[in-house]
Order: sequence, then structure tokens, then C-alpha cells
Amino acid sequence: MRLLKLAGLGPAFARYSIENRSTWLRKFCSATGVNLSDRDLTSAMKLDMERKWHSNLGDARFDPASEAPKRYVLAMFPYPSGNLHMGHVRVYTISDAMARFYRLNGANVLHPMGWDAFGLPAENAAIQRGIPADRWTKQNIGQMREQLEMLQFSFNWGREFATCDPEYYRWTQKLFLMLFEDGLAYQKEAMVNWDPVDETVLADEQVDDNGCSWRSGAKVEKKVLRQWFIKTTRFAKSLLDGLSDPTLEDWKDIIKLQKHWIGDCDGYTFELKVIGEERRIPIWSQDPKHLKEALFVAISPENLLNSSKITGGKLPLTLENPISGRPLPVIVTENVKFPEGNDFYLGVASVEEDRKLAESFKLPTNISKADDSSNEHILQLAKKHNLGAYPVSSKLRDWLISRQRFWGTPIPIVHCPSCGTVPVPDSQLPIELPLDSVGIPLAQNAQWLATTCPKCQSPH
Repeated sequence: MRLLKLAGLGPAFARYSIENRSTWLRKFCSATGVNLSDRDLTSAMKLDMERKWHSNLGDARFDPASEAPKRYVLAMFPYPSGNLHMGHVRVYTISDAMARFYRLNGANVLHPMGWDAFGLPAENAAIQRGIPADRWTKQNIGQMREQLEMLQFSFNWGREFATCDPEYYRWTQKLFLMLFEDGLAYQKEAMVNWDPVDETVLADEQVDDNGCSWRSGAKVEKKVLRQWFIKTTRFAKSLLDGLSDPTLEDWKDIIKLQKHWIGDCDGYTFELKVIGEERRIPIWSQDPKHLKEALFVAISPENLLNSSKITGGKLPLTLENPISGRPLPVIVTENVKFPEGNDFYLGVASVEEDRKLAESFKLPTNISKADDSSNEHILQLAKKHNLGAYPVSSKLRDWLISRQRFWGTPIPIVHCPSCGTVPVPDSQLPIELPLDSVGIPLAQNAQWLATTCPKCQSPH
């Protein structure tokens, strides 16, 4: 046994009879060395043994300079609610068993622990008690750490951190800036699910079948807000393909859920610029060639582009189409079959119904049909013009990350009246939360909002 080797026993122990080995092991586990083989194991004895081994069982070290093979065991960090429950015990027993197994096999194991500390529950609990959210969170962390130590999990406590630590979330902010610089983080107006009680945006998955918030139970409202998004749709195909990895074969229900969420990547999204504006509109089409023979873009009456709320007609805006060289008019209608989960429709010359609809709006229809051989060329041309042209399903949306409350990572962007949206330089990270406030949204904290534009140096 590896345990015996580590205890310095080895061959000498092997010469013991089975009975003697059993007796020795009982002594080995006893705080007093008393022979327990012929005695009942009382509660007092159990506590005695526990006290002896308590300081050793949780002792875990990771040596970065060691030549031993390295192993990294990471369980999902707990939310610091204040107390452990049996779900925590289950998860960390599994990771602890893995960490100990690798150590007994000679590996240099890193088994860290941290705290997923930001979030609305902590903020609401702190407001109810009239204390800052960071103080409430740190109290809970202290209590839960004590409980974990009592359970003697072999964590590397020297690597402990919480996601609300500025030295941690500076890297969250750095990652956001990298995404922003690559055009993968952006801001736009969107129709969102609004919880009037918690006063924050909800994902579709957080709204139940009755249209109520999963947390507060309030009836969810629809609201138009300017929000931050991560362009996850650009990676839809690789995300979908990754779900076929053989290492995920036992994750059947989760795989089905994820595949349904992503959808079949059976088309392409093209981001067309509104002429005279900076904003771009995502247009989905199954065939790239349709962009070359496009007649119009149709939107539903509920679409945010329809600011005048008309039920039908032509809007006073057009989209730029570098593929055809012709501007694309935008019409409001319900007389088209919109793609699943989408309220934009690309009308094309090769579809007779689209031609007739274009004629009814007195739009040009003398456009030649495109053939399939032009698809690859159009995709290359679209990418050259930064139109996107990435494979995706019609229903997948970019990831909305904005939240309207206090207890979360501040987005490192300055909104300057002169310069527009300006990223904070790396040298000024982290942008820290004001920790002395109780339940005040950042948008209402005038002192925290007062800053200087990194670009023009003007105070705001």
C-alpha cells in the first residue's frame, strides 16, 4: 500500500500476519496507541482519533519547483452564502479524493479553493442588514472556510482568493478590454427581460413558464435598455462541434440542452451597416449568394428599428450592402416567414414571393439571380469587408452581460461626451468598487462616476 510506504513501513510490515497487520492499523489510527481490535469503537475513541489526525489530514502543499509530475484538481468554487450544505460536501469530497489519489501516486498536486463572491443574493442580503456587500460576503467566507477546514479537505489554502478581490477582477476587466479591442464586446440597445423587484435584467432562462422572475417571483416586464454584449455567435460552429468531443459522452442531458441552445449552424450572419450611422444590423441567411441578389430587409412591427411603431411600410433608413453595391431598403411587414427566433428577413430576387412584395412597396426588382458557385467568393468578400459571415443558427443571440446592480465587476469603459466609448488603460486597472456604500447602484453613485477621460483628459 502506498500509505504504508509513505509511513515508512514497507517490507517489515509485509511480514506481519494478517491479524497482526489489522491490530497495528487499529493502533496506527488511535490517538493513544491502544489496541482496539477487541474493544467497541466508542464515540469518545472516534473523537480521540479525529483530534490526533485533524492537523495532518488537511495538510496539502504544492511545490512549483518540484520535478514531480504536476496535477491540477479544481472543483467549482462555492457561492459564499454563509453555510455549507450536503451539496458542497459531495462536490469537495470528490475533488479531495482525486487530489489525495494523485498525491499518493507521487504527483505534485495543486488543489486550490476560492469563492464565487459577486452576485445579487449577497447584495440583497447586505441591504436587508444595512451593511456593505463586501463586509457581508467576507463574513460568510470566514464562516464557510472554517466549516471546510473542519471537514479536512486537502486544499492549498495558500492559493485562496475571492472573485470580489480587486487583484482578481482586474483580470476580468483585462479580458473584457481584450474582447472590446477585438470587436467581440460591444454595446447596443436591446429589448430585455426586466425584473421590477430586483431591478435588473434577466436571461430568458431566468424567466419561468408564467413569465415571472425565477428569483423574486415578480412579473417580468419588457424594456429597452442599452446593454453590453459578448459576440458569442461568432463562435457558434466551434462551440457546437466541441460538443461532439468523445470525453463528453456521459454528459447526455447537458449535451442535448447545449445543442438545442446553440441550434444548427445552417446559415450565416452578416453585419450590415446602417447608412449614415455607426450601428450594424445582423442579417441571417441560409445562402451567402442571397446577399448578392438581395432586394430588401423586412422587419417585424415589434423590431427595435421600427421606432415609429408603424404596422407596415418603408422605414427612412437603408443598409449598406458591399456585396451587391446596392443599398438595401428596410420595410415593416408581417407578410414574410421570419427565420426561427429572428425578426429580420432578407428578401431576394430568386424568390417569387419576395419579388412581389418588393413590387408592392415600389422597390427595384430588376436584379439578376445569383448561382451557387458564388457562395465561397461572397463569404471571402464579406469577411474582407468585416461583415462577419460566420456560420450560426438563426435563433442564437449574443451573450448579454450588463447588470444594473452594484455587487459585480465594474466594466472598465469611460463614456466621454467628446470621445465616445473609451477603454480604460491597463495601467489604471483595476477599476475598484466603492466599498462603503449600501445598496446604491453604480449609476447613482456620483462620486464614483466622476472621472477623467483617458483619451482627452477632460473631467466628467
